[in-house]
Amino acid sequence: MNILPAIILFVLILLFAAPNAALGESPSIVSAEEVMVKIRLGLPVEYDKVAIKGNLTSDKLGLTAKQILRIPFEVKMSASDGPMQANSSIVIKNSIIYGRVDFYNTLFHKPVIFENTFFIENASFENSTFEEDASFAHSMFMKTASFAGSRFSDKANFLQTYFNGSSSFTGTQFSKIADFSHARFYSDVRFSSSQFASDADFGGTDFRGRANFIGSLFGRAAIFNRTTFEKETSFEKANFAGSVQFLRPFFNSTADFISTQFTEDAFFNEAQFKGPASFAGARFSDLAEFKDSHFPAGVEFKESDFGIDATFCNTSFGQRADFKASNFLGFADFCGSNFACEADFGNCGFRGPADFSRSTFSEKINLHDAQFRKNVHFESSKINKINLTRARYEWLFLKWDSINHLEFDDGAYQTLIDNYKKLQWQTDSSDCSSTYLKAIVQAAPNDSHLWIIDGIRSIVQGANSSSFSSLI
Repeated sequence: MNILPAIILFVLILLFAAPNAALGESPSIVSAEEVMVKIRLGLPVEYDKVAIKGNLTSDKLGLTAKQILRIPFEVKMSASDGPMQANSSIVIKNSIIYGRVDFYNTLFHKPVIFENTFFIENASFENSTFEEDASFAHSMFMKTASFAGSRFSDKANFLQTYFNGSSSFTGTQFSKIADFSHARFYSDVRFSSSQFASDADFGGTDFRGRANFIGSLFGRAAIFNRTTFEKETSFEKANFAGSVQFLRPFFNSTADFISTQFTEDAFFNEAQFKGPASFAGARFSDLAEFKDSHFPAGVEFKESDFGIDATFCNTSFGQRADFKASNFLGFADFCGSNFACEADFGNCGFRGPADFSRSTFSEKINLHDAQFRKNVHFESSKINKINLTRARYEWLFLKWDSINHLEFDDGAYQTLIDNYKKLQWQTDSSDCSSTYLKAIVQAAPNDSHLWIIDGIRSIVQGANSSSFSSLI
């Protein structure tokens, strides 16, 4: 058991067990059978500051009230094929439930409120339907909690709810707002294949265990601002049909967004990815922003599509940044970013302008087979090594003195020299031509220097003749 929930539980039990002199009044003790009889008869269930002893289970709803009161002595309960009907409004606040809670396959026709309530044993609402508001705000589930396969037809409120054991919302459907803001999941939680038809708020939520959102559908706005993901997190093949915000989140382990669909704006500004992150095959149909984000353990955007603008300005990449074979249909903005290791943009397509100005590439940037339809900006950038083999561009604003080393390729050098001539950057054209000639001479046998130089004079016409004489 985690320390914080254990302390809270200890204090709560101490309060409920304290003598009358200490509390002034002892808390009411309510039997689970009394609660179930009220639900069975359709009477309002309203309790505040009580201790409920016994198990709350939906199978009792198939019995008469008298039979429920005789449990467990005289009645044998048989399984039911259809859902159990609960016609009571249920409001239990500031209370503690000592027994097991199991409302499997139950249809709640009226509001269900368990606020600031402690569930000491396992709690299950699997395959149940909540037709009106359901609230578990400020409650704590000390052991497992499952809402798998359930449906919330109205608002679902889990504001600042604590889940100490593993929890499951697999296949759960949320028809209206689902509020999990500031909730705490101390163990693994599964939201795989869940559906959020309206807004989903996970702002400030703390996931201490693994978080599984594989295949989930978010129909409207999804908010994960300042959310912490302590262990492995997966949104693989999730579908965000509305806008999504991951503003200042912390991913302290692996973050998986493989093949995720982002239909509207996606904001990951100031995101901290301390573990490896993968967006391979992701589809961003609208604006994608990763401003001021940090990827110290590497990131993969291989074969991703950016439908409009993609912004990575002032972002740091501590390990390999893989954008290979990605498509940027709008403006690609990497200005002011820092790439500590290799940046791979091989075979990428840039249909809009691309801005790498003021960026630093400490190892290598690979633009092999990259295609730029519009201007490419590298003003004030620092590049240790660059591969421009078979790269296609019209206007490349990259000063020669910003490059420490251009990987040798005849076509790459010739295209870059032609680019400098179009820009009328004479010094850059001359310096690039000189380096090109030196690279050829170094690669050729000594007795072939003269005919090689003569053969390429026509290629670099317009270069300073002193560049040639210094090589002979």
